[in-house]
Amino acid sequence: MDYFRLPSFMKKISIEHCLTELRIPPKFVALHAAQLPFDCRLVMPSGQSWQVRLLNIASGCHFHTGWSEFRLVNNIIHDDVLTFTMVDAGIFHVKRYNPRTGCPRLSDLQEDKYGGSDHSDAPDVNTSDDYVPSDTEGGDSSEEDDYAPDPGVLDDGCPTFTVTMDRSNISRSLEIPMAFWRRHIRMNSLQYPVYFNVNGDSWFIVIDHSDTNIWVKRGWRRFKEANNIVVGTCCHFKLIDRNEVQFYVWFDRE
Repeated sequence: MDYFRLPSFMKKISIEHCLTELRIPPKFVALHAAQLPFDCRLVMPSGQSWQVRLLNIASGCHFHTGWSEFRLVNNIIHDDVLTFTMVDAGIFHVKRYNPRTGCPRLSDLQEDKYGGSDHSDAPDVNTSDDYVPSDTEGGDSSEEDDYAPDPGVLDDGCPTFTVTMDRSNISRSLEIPMAFWRRHIRMNSLQYPVYFNVNGDSWFIVIDHSDTNIWVKRGWRRFKEANNIVVGTCCHFKLIDRNEVQFYVWFDRE
């Protein structure tokens, strides 16, 4: 069959509704229910595939079990546009488009872009689940004096903080100023992931916190290496979405 005639549908991702499952358009289900088995498979352009199970409930037919893993591993974020082409019963070719450029993300073509199990929701080397910043390492980041807004970047209404990388940042993790978070972001957002955006590419970042510190728990090593961050790199983090907690990041290098 001509590929262009194969059944397909499109979804724009909303983290509010697509975090743990994805609802298949009812019209697609009505037309192709006979080809939707209990176990389906989602295949990315790289050839990697993930098994997902369908859940039929009152609100409709959903990709359920397995969807969260597929979303996390492929770093699918809010506003991403995905197309699903059913090439066989229950087998979907998935293609993702950058909402800013309208083009497919080139990173999706890499065969093993996260090095096996080293994807965005896996613990980073040297950024372990047990790592907690001490007062002697980073001080009390809750102090207002530890955060000063970047001059010249607040005119657009997007607050920014800057960190110049030291050896602790490179070997361990990144801290987000507690005073910045308290001033600009809801405290209950600490329980959710954040996103770092660089030139149209996004990284899924898991954070952790104590009473006085906020730090990156997972995703820092991959972000650091992909963007060639070394000691002395000055990283600017502009808060572009306070609800989904997304930062646009750019760099000044020595």
